[in-house]
Amino acid sequence: MYKRTTDENLKRILFLGSGETDFGMQGENDAAIYQVLPILKSQGYRLFIVDDNPYSLALESSEAETIVATLTVQSIKSIIKEKQIDAVFPGFAGLRGLRLWHQVIAEWREEDGARPVGLGISDKTLDLLNDSTALFETLSEAGLAMPEATIVRSQSEANELLRDLELPLLVRAHNPAQGTTRRIVRRLDDFEEAVNQVLSQSLTKEAMISKAINGLKEVSLLVLRDKAGNCLQVGASEDMDPIGIHTADSLSVAPILTISDQIVQEMRAQAFLVADILNVQGPVHVQLALNERTGQLYIIKVSPYLDQLSNRMALMTGYPVMLVAAQLATGRRIMDVELPADSYHEKTAMMEPVMDHIVVKLPVFSFGDLKASGIHVNRQLNSIQKSVGSALGFGRTFIEAMEKAIRAAHFNNRSFSPKYMKNVSDDEMIQQLIHPHDNRVLLLLEALRRGYEVDELAELTKIDEFYFYQLKQLLVTEERILDSGPSHEQLAEAKQSGLSDGLLARFWNSNFQNIRALAKEAGVIPTYKALEPSAGEFPENAHQFFATFEEENESVAVSKHTILLVGSGAFRMGDGAAAGYVTSVALSELRKLGYHTVIMNNNAADASLLPHLSDKQYLEPLETSDVMAVVDQENPEAILVPGNRRKLIASLLALGQRVIVLPKEKHQPFGPEADESEFALNLFYDGQRAYPLVLTQHQAGEIRLVDQDVSGTDLAGIHLDHSGVYQLIWRKKGLNWVRHVDLPDFSVDSWLRPMPFGQIAFLSKLLKISLIRLVVRSWKGGLTENDLGALVAHMPDLRGSDFAMVSDRTDFHLHLQPDAPIDSTRFEMGAKIVRLQED
Repeated sequence: MYKRTTDENLKRILFLGSGETDFGMQGENDAAIYQVLPILKSQGYRLFIVDDNPYSLALESSEAETIVATLTVQSIKSIIKEKQIDAVFPGFAGLRGLRLWHQVIAEWREEDGARPVGLGISDKTLDLLNDSTALFETLSEAGLAMPEATIVRSQSEANELLRDLELPLLVRAHNPAQGTTRRIVRRLDDFEEAVNQVLSQSLTKEAMISKAINGLKEVSLLVLRDKAGNCLQVGASEDMDPIGIHTADSLSVAPILTISDQIVQEMRAQAFLVADILNVQGPVHVQLALNERTGQLYIIKVSPYLDQLSNRMALMTGYPVMLVAAQLATGRRIMDVELPADSYHEKTAMMEPVMDHIVVKLPVFSFGDLKASGIHVNRQLNSIQKSVGSALGFGRTFIEAMEKAIRAAHFNNRSFSPKYMKNVSDDEMIQQLIHPHDNRVLLLLEALRRGYEVDELAELTKIDEFYFYQLKQLLVTEERILDSGPSHEQLAEAKQSGLSDGLLARFWNSNFQNIRALAKEAGVIPTYKALEPSAGEFPENAHQFFATFEEENESVAVSKHTILLVGSGAFRMGDGAAAGYVTSVALSELRKLGYHTVIMNNNAADASLLPHLSDKQYLEPLETSDVMAVVDQENPEAILVPGNRRKLIASLLALGQRVIVLPKEKHQPFGPEADESEFALNLFYDGQRAYPLVLTQHQAGEIRLVDQDVSGTDLAGIHLDHSGVYQLIWRKKGLNWVRHVDLPDFSVDSWLRPMPFGQIAFLSKLLKISLIRLVVRSWKGGLTENDLGALVAHMPDLRGSDFAMVSDRTDFHLHLQPDAPIDSTRFEMGAKIVRLQED
């Protein structure tokens, strides 16, 4: 039991959920909430969480009272009154949470009673964040530089301003309804469209226009501040690409490699000053632009809430950002923060982390998947995010970390070879160097192969010369490996550069098994290094590790009674957030059943990497060679793999491993056509028998339950290889929502498929029984009578549910400009639960 050192009046705390996942929101806020609930509960708080995200892990936590409700002002006010809430946590829901809480404050009336306090951020600061002009003036008065912007309220005002400004211009919404859309206007022909677009996205119908600062270097710092004004820098990262490309679409590196320490210290001081001005209790993400010719720094964005950088820095440094941030928001000073003794040193919270390794974040794009479905999009990168996720690569050098990030992002390295870009013409090469696409790293390597000089490329791309020299060194290594053929020396050099067994097999016209055997013969075996905030200066019981090739191995096998889980990797269109939810629940249940668990993953936003969900986390790519290296280290009794990783499953089985498959189709299924409904008889298979659950009806972008009893349906003929949750599917013309449907002859007129992970999460919320937990229990010898009884008992309540799952609200046109409609089922970015009477 942790001691209380905070405001004793705070007893009942409400966490606002962050809602559906989308571009720039991959579930990191939900993971953060789920992580901090146990420690806050142990400190004596009564906790509540409200969300409408079907993939929320926090909504299934036993540490809080969970509420499924639409995230609106009225629903939040109603919950506050009903549950007698003392305080609200808005910042853990990110920007959406702050905006929702600000609206609640604005609409709170005297007759509503006493209003709860907002934790971590004051009302005054919320007002300041929602008034860009006031924020600019406040920061400027403190001596901080920001690109000066003018607010316009109409196209005519914008046209008048255009007379005094030179292109390029940055146009963005003032008080945006959702995420801020930044449009960089380089041509006069695009100006009117950009202004109209951002005016429509503003709650106040206002646009902000400023001179663009394209080409400057972009840096992100994460700092923490407590109520006494004590500040701490968690970490900093730099984007390889210059300003003009959305930071989410750029390769980024931590720690900073190309900026002098003097300037880095000035950035740190400015970030602390911003945190002081905002009077924040918790995290502040400060983004800065650096003009390297003049040394001028500009504050370009301030985010006093948990966002993707918070989760990423926590993973990259080993520092418990979320656990510390939650306690700072409740009023603790940083020296009073208490952390789990089995994981951290008693002084960890007050020590600035030190990185003795390099981490590369690589964005993941879905352009290829869309193209395979006949949809072409605008692949040119700009100030509007196009990536759907990201993966991390850890190493001792930039090249090692970059290579591992590429493998982590793409599952295999087939495209990352000297031959891949050879068909790009010289004209196309120049165009893409100036106007980059998603294949940025490959293109830069190809340009170097073709003889482009480093200074020439740096001028064209505005990328620091350091990175081109690093890439040139990689090319030298590749050429040496190709020319020399297999040897112990070349293998050691290749491994230290992060090259995979699969890529070396292609270089040497061999196969994975031969490379693996050669590595064992040569003693070229990965060693695992712990991610410790103090970089080993203090004793810390680290749980997170990355592989490199050195002498000392810091990882000790957990136990003989261990299950290794292979995570889903980077967030991708389809069911990225849902896949993380399923993996996390499986981890939790395996631990409840007495297993030790080890997870492999590389997605900082994924809840499966939370330290308290498993005994150990390996932050590695998910290729066969990486998985088998962890198998050699941990010797697990089984490996759990999502069913869509078919090649990995086949490889592991061929290597004699026991594989438990979590049923999943290779690709997310397509939704029904615009004029038809898809029906599903949802069933649970425990390895021996199929149990009918409920009927669902699916139309484009929406799923509802059918109020029809199917408990007597004969499913005796169903025999499957793996236990899990499945669906018998059939389709009919028509768009009427039905209360009854005639069941088809399932042996002829339907097809069977694993239930998509997103629908499993949705039904689990409505059932209030975790279907994935039942699947995991079935692996250990079948379900108990209590399990089956609970499952069947909830069916009548579930049939009458007035909730639906909606997944058609992503603005694909804004981000991708597709040439045809995108199927929001096959390429889903996020979903939300809605009450039908509110729809």
